Amino acid sequence: MSERITLENAAKRLLAADNIIITSHISPDGDAIGSTIALATGLKQLGKKITMVIDDDISSYYNFIPGVTEFVRAQPDTVLQGDLLVVTDASSLDRIGALKNQKNAGMPILNIDHHISNTHYADYLYLDDKAAATGEIIYALLNLLKVQFDHKIAVALYVAIVTDCGYFKYSNTTSNSLCIAAELLKYGVKSEEISDHLEMKSKAEIELLTKVLDTLTFYKSGKIATLMLSNENYDATLSTDSFVQFACYINGVEVAVLFKAVEKNITRVSMRSRSIDVSKVALLFDGGGHKKAAGCTINGDLQHAASQLLSEIQKELDEYHV
Repeated sequence: MSERITLENAAKRLLAADNIIITSHISPDGDAIGSTIALATGLKQLGKKITMVIDDDISSYYNFIPGVTEFVRAQPDTVLQGDLLVVTDASSLDRIGALKNQKNAGMPILNIDHHISNTHYADYLYLDDKAAATGEIIYALLNLLKVQFDHKIAVALYVAIVTDCGYFKYSNTTSNSLCIAAELLKYGVKSEEISDHLEMKSKAEIELLTKVLDTLTFYKSGKIATLMLSNENYDATLSTDSFVQFACYINGVEVAVLFKAVEKNITRVSMRSRSIDVSKVALLFDGGGHKKAAGCTINGDLQHAASQLLSEIQKELDEYHV
């Protein structure tokens, strides 16, 4: 069980360590990548030795972020040496992939997160489930550490916040989200350029989206909408994270689900909700997330994953009387 600590205590632990390893969750999104890069850049400024490690591919959509090429790919069964392992934006140990082996390797783990579904797996936990993105927490932490903000840090944090807030369209957007974003613009962040990088799709991605939309299926009188991406069509180099949103745009849909067969008998699931707490569903499958957006990985093919997950979603809808 984690020791819940204050942000000031987290800052002290970072200052006390010289060799720090920073990681985040598999299927890294903008918040995971941006938070990690911003924290790493700030700590390097303070003279710390920093290694950014991740156990997954990073979508080419994030290649424009300064520092993204500094990530090292985690190797199976590798035990890293350092004074402190910092995990950003990951709600459970399984979400950091091969790096979960560090849990029993003697290096203390500090988890900085905003997911209400956090399983308290780290030695030390700073959790703010009111923050719209972990990037908001890192912004406050870097200020505590008296780091000098620059363009690199600002871009990373801006990406972290806008991707988790849906460019300030999602209900998790707060006045703090907007105030931080406004401050970051002072460092030369170009919001239009970032939006173009993240929202523009290649011809191949649009062609793949049309195939996925062909699988659109409704359940429970149209309250649940599912999309499926088969292993045959899956391409790790293409960005598919936003596909689930297209099912959300349909009038009457309460829960949208995208099933992706990323490997044979391994299905990744993304859920979006207007009403129920999908993080509770994700936790049943060792996943996590937020009330309105969550995900998990299920061992099995698309049909097996859909059968397992949809029954749990229907239970939640019934419980919420939706």
